[in-house]
Amino acid sequence: MSSLMIRDIPPELHRRLKTEAKKARRSMSKEVICLIEEKFASGRGSDLLKELPAPYKAKFPLTNRLISKWKREGLE
Repeated sequence: MSSLMIRDIPPELHRRLKTEAKKARRSMSKEVICLIEEKFASGRGSDLLKELPAPYKAKFPLTNRLISKWKREGLE
């Protein structure tokens, strides 16, 4: 099996990787392998480690009509 050394990982990225590995009960190396496999399996580009926005939560349904209204009013 081949190996790879990664140097100069930003401290915040290292902390996040360590946290995610611990949650998944994996070593950091296994976590990185899983992330790389997911990236290639899903065909995602360089957005591998970008954060997603929080899910939309409201007490009313978010409809296309409502979104269009907000856009017309400048509330994008």
